Amino acid sequence: KTSLLGFYYHVVSEEQVVHVRHLYEHKTIREFRADLDFLLKHFVPISLPDVLELLREGRPFPKKSFLLTFDDGFREMSDVVAPILQEKGISATFFVNSAFIDNEEMCYLNKASVIVENIGKTESSNVHEKISVMLRSNNRVSNDIISGILSIGYQQKSLLDEIANVLNIDFVEYLKTNKPYLTASQISNLIDAGFSIGAHSIDHPLYSSLSLEDQVHQTIESVQHIRNRFALNYGVFAFPHGDNHVSREYFSKVSATGLVD
Repeated sequence: KTSLLGFYYHVVSEEQVVHVRHLYEHKTIREFRADLDFLLKHFVPISLPDVLELLREGRPFPKKSFLLTFDDGFREMSDVVAPILQEKGISATFFVNSAFIDNEEMCYLNKASVIVENIGKTESSNVHEKISVMLRSNNRVSNDIISGILSIGYQQKSLLDEIANVLNIDFVEYLKTNKPYLTASQISNLIDAGFSIGAHSIDHPLYSSLSLEDQVHQTIESVQHIRNRFALNYGVFAFPHGDNHVSREYFSKVSATGLVD
């Protein structure tokens, strides 16, 4: 039993965000504001620095305290979320993937959503059949193309690039035009505004599908990158997809580095 509650989000937007639209629903600004009003009515916000200090000193958390976090480092954190949080006087921690900062790369999950969006606009039976064959040959057997695409995991992420080529989707151009992720400058501005930044792995793999060595590498590499790039005196990490099947040995190895608080 703990008096600290954690609430996490991914995206807040009034628009249909193509790169997450087919993965999950997200809050509108009105819904997000309503959530915050509810939380402030029933709980007390706490900042990450306060959490780390209390843990170091072995002191209990304030009763009914909550820590607000956001995963995946989408640009809406700067454009939409941060101004609302500042208005409400709530601190938050933004967990970012080191490979996606400055829109240098794109998460395989977001690629899948963009592909599904484009398939819905493609009526060519030849294209659909070609993609179906690609899915079957990679053991992505499903009732329909869309389910098959959304079932493609981290280990087969190169298949998404192959399917994108069939649909003439240019992910480099998508990143350049849509800028789905935070830039280093935006992250620095968030830090200057009093928000905290954490690592969310290098490129968002499912940890249960990785070897112990790769799990540790994804964690340490991303935390070190974030700490060094933004001159942070703390290191925090949030698991992409959760920590299912992560061993105690993993935690021992990560803890031994001294990089992760």
